[in-house]
Parts: sequence; structure tokens; C-alpha cells
Amino acid sequence: VIFAWGHRIYNPERIEIPPQLISHEAVHGHRQGRDIEGWWRRYIDEPAFRLAEEIPAHQAEYLAMVELAINRNERRRALKTVAKRMAGPLYGALITASQARATLAGHMRNTT
Repeated sequence: VIFAWGHRIYNPERIEIPPQLISHEAVHGHRQGRDIEGWWRRYIDEPAFRLAEEIPAHQAEYLAMVELAINRNERRRALKTVAKRMAGPLYGALITASQARATLAGHMRNTT
């Protein structure tokens, strides 16, 4: 698990952070603004806020993966991977994998 505190990314396990996760955490850092503690309080306490914050972060992650994808199969794999993480227990299983895929794919259609 890595996390953003403002514009710093904390990496307690010292893993290599791939570019798509840097993009993901950068969104969180930006959205935290000047009230980082307040943002974290809401993120932990309010599932709807957490989901609203994870959607743009996962969209940025997916976009970063799509930019590196060589073909359609890699783009599909990226969509499935990011949607599965977004729907997972780390975020409280606030959305289904199919809802996450639709949200991410819809975002890509709107940005192209």
C-alpha cells in the first residue's frame, strides 16, 4: 500500500512504484489541497467521498496504462486490472468490478 500526503507519496514497503500508480497518487495529492488532514478524515469516514476520490485517481491510473499499451488486448487487460483494484477490499468494495469498468471506459470515451 502506498498513499499520498499532499504531493508526497509514502511507500512504507519500499516497493518499486510503477508510473500508473504515481499518476493515481498524484491525483489524490492534488485533490487534498491545503486541508490534507480534513481530506483524509473524510476519505476514511465517508464511503461516498472515498469512491468520489477514487474514481478520478483510477481514471488517471488507467489512462497512464493505456498510453503505454501496445494493442487493444493490453488496453483491455489494463481496464480489467484497474477496475478490479477499484472494486476491491482496499477501498471498501464500494463499487462492483463491472461498474468500475463502465466508469473507466466511459471516461476514456469522453476524453478522446
